[in-house]
Formats: sequence, C-alpha cells, structure tokens
Amino acid sequence: MSGFSKHYSLGGLVCLAAVLAISSPAAAQSRAIEATFSKLDAVVTGRISDRCELAGGGSISFGELTGRETAVAQLSLDCNVPFDIGLQSAGGGLTHAALPMGQGPFAGQLGYTVDVRVPTLSPQPAVLHGSFNSAELKTRRTLSSGDAIAAGGGRLEFRTLPPAGAGLLAGEYSETFTVTLTPHL
Repeated sequence: MSGFSKHYSLGGLVCLAAVLAISSPAAAQSRAIEATFSKLDAVVTGRISDRCELAGGGSISFGELTGRETAVAQLSLDCNVPFDIGLQSAGGGLTHAALPMGQGPFAGQLGYTVDVRVPTLSPQPAVLHGSFNSAELKTRRTLSSGDAIAAGGGRLEFRTLPPAGAGLLAGEYSETFTVTLTPHL
C-alpha cells in the first residue's frame, strides 16, 4: 500500500486526511532532501579613507595699487569629511616694505576685503560663504562646514579698499594671507 486518502465531512466542512506510507529507505531519503532548507549569508564590507587636502596658493599681483583692484585665487579642496577653514592676514593689509606706517600724508598700508566661497554637500549642494576685511583678519577667523563635505574647490576674491589720506606712499607692498584647513575626524 503506497498511500490513501479519506474525506470526512464535519458540519458541512470537508477535511482531507492523508497518510503516506513509505515502502523503502531510499524513498525516505529522497523525500528528506526535497524538504531541506538552505541559507547563505554573505557579509560584504568596504571602506572609504578619510581625506582632507588643500592646494593652491602662490602669488597674486594687484599691479598698480590705486584701490578697488580685484584678484581671484582658486583653492583646490578635496575633503570627504566635515571641515573648518581658517583665514588670517599677517599684517592686516598690503603693507609698504620699508615704511609700514607711511610717511607724511601718505599711507603705508592698503586694506582689502576677501570673499570666501566653498561649495559643499550635506547631502544637498550648498555654499560655505564668508566675507571679511583685512583688519579683522589679523585675528584668525574660522568658517565651519557643519556636517557638510567639500564639493570641489573654493574661491577667494580679494578687493583692495580705497587708500586713506593723500594716497599710498610709493614703493613695494606685500601681505601674507593664510588659509588653514582642519578636518573634523
């Protein structure tokens, strides 16, 4: 007897009872394989290393200083973590090489403004922005990206201010402007 089924009727419901008789051990083993459940877990991992790099800089020449000159410096910024950008002016303005205080009615320093723009992602595109004058940058100023990361380079736009007094003393003027990048690791 290989198996049988019988129908029972209970209060209008029909139930099916099945009994399976297995006649050989090979058939039992075959049925057991069909009922086996298989599972495979795969753990997949990866890593992105933290990086925060700043490049650019060099020399900017305004040429003949009369005031209201503009110069742009591009920053190469590659930072995949949030960051701070520090800005500082060494002298508080373009300063005469020999007579920083000027002479007579002629000034020995020319102030400027700097406008900073850095595109960011957090996760939507935005722009980290700040504007400062050279006098306030004698004390380091910091712009924070918050939770954002850099979305490419940055831009510094310098604009000289009108000279004070009778104008500028003849001679060479210079300034060291420092940009510092600090990652939030």
